[in-house]
Amino acid sequence: MKLLSSSAGKWVFRLSRRDLDALRTTLQLRVLLLRQPRSITSDTATTNELMAAQADFDLALNEHRRELNETVDGLLADPERCVVAKNGACDLTLTASDAELLLQALNEVRVGAWEKLGRPDFESGEIPEPSESNLHAYWALQLTDGFQGQILMALMNGE
Repeated sequence: MKLLSSSAGKWVFRLSRRDLDALRTTLQLRVLLLRQPRSITSDTATTNELMAAQADFDLALNEHRRELNETVDGLLADPERCVVAKNGACDLTLTASDAELLLQALNEVRVGAWEKLGRPDFESGEIPEPSESNLHAYWALQLTDGFQGQILMALMNGE
């Protein structure tokens, strides 16, 4: 993934056929690396009000994730924003909001992978052993790092 140009709040990235396939495959890993449920409270006490609030929270979060996935999938399928050449390469044009959505979708995969690995503290050197059961998580971390890094660098250096 390489930044071709940036102007007027738009960034154009060139993705080789391999890059585009890797991006799509990485985003498809959302199904294998589902995020763990989050509690809105750390209390162990469960009242009807807390249970109702948790159910509302879960519903809203799932709806947000569904909309995010649909939007990002639509972005990559849009022939005006993802112009595919004969060799399979793609020029992907992103606005700031498109880039934010793509970063969010990649981060969902990244955090799901981190959770699948047992939430290791990488900064302190805690690295779980690779195994057959967590190989997708390792792969997803590497790819999301690369894609997020390229997008963030472009946004930070762009206009």
